Amino acid sequence: MSGGKKLSRREFLGLAGLSTLAGGITCLASALSAWLLSRPPIPSPTLPPSRPPYAKHIQRPPIVTREDWGARPPNHDAKNEHGFFSAENPEGWRVYQDDLRAIYRTVVVHHAAEYKGDDLSTVRHIQDEHIEERGWADVAYHFLVGKSGRVFEGRALNVRGTHVEGYNTGSVGVVFLGRYDREVPPSPQIEAGQQLIDWLALFLELTHLAGHFEFNPTTECPGRYLIPYLDGFALSAGLARGTGGYVPPS
Repeated sequence: MSGGKKLSRREFLGLAGLSTLAGGITCLASALSAWLLSRPPIPSPTLPPSRPPYAKHIQRPPIVTREDWGARPPNHDAKNEHGFFSAENPEGWRVYQDDLRAIYRTVVVHHAAEYKGDDLSTVRHIQDEHIEERGWADVAYHFLVGKSGRVFEGRALNVRGTHVEGYNTGSVGVVFLGRYDREVPPSPQIEAGQQLIDWLALFLELTHLAGHFEFNPTTECPGRYLIPYLDGFALSAGLARGTGGYVPPS
């Protein structure tokens, strides 16, 4: 090399070897890159489609039967729900003849606006009041949810209720025992009510949830301390909020 130190034979061969090795590595990298680019892309995992709310499995919650809480039999001589339903007696005791899933659309939430010290006493008092003072054949609601978290069977589910004036046909009535215009409902009651509504939505294939006041604006039922829970009840059960699901009886 002009103006520099001459390389020995050993040094020259060493540099030549490094050059060859570097060239080999470069070729290997190029080949590996070309092979990777030629491979088909890895597919994204296929996720199962999300299930609609009504497809989830929900067990029927424990329910205290009418026999177990000592319910009175219906009074078919009641003044305001006298006799049995017919075209001539539209306000009579109406037993649904069709599949309940084709009849029910909306669950209507109420509060009892009273509490008699414990759940059982309150349930019995409500039935007595509805039969003797309001002139109905039986307790107005289909289910009663106690402060303890116990759920009580009310009027038979295959019978029209008397809990929401003008909109009873196709509406299932759920009442929370207590006065929720004045107090906050306890957690066990909210949890039991949610479980019941989830099950009803699935069992009856319901579409909507409403508070009593939404059908009958003259009332504040189910009270300002229970109303804030309605959206959560509906969301958990996969129901729309409001009265839009109501279908007038034929």
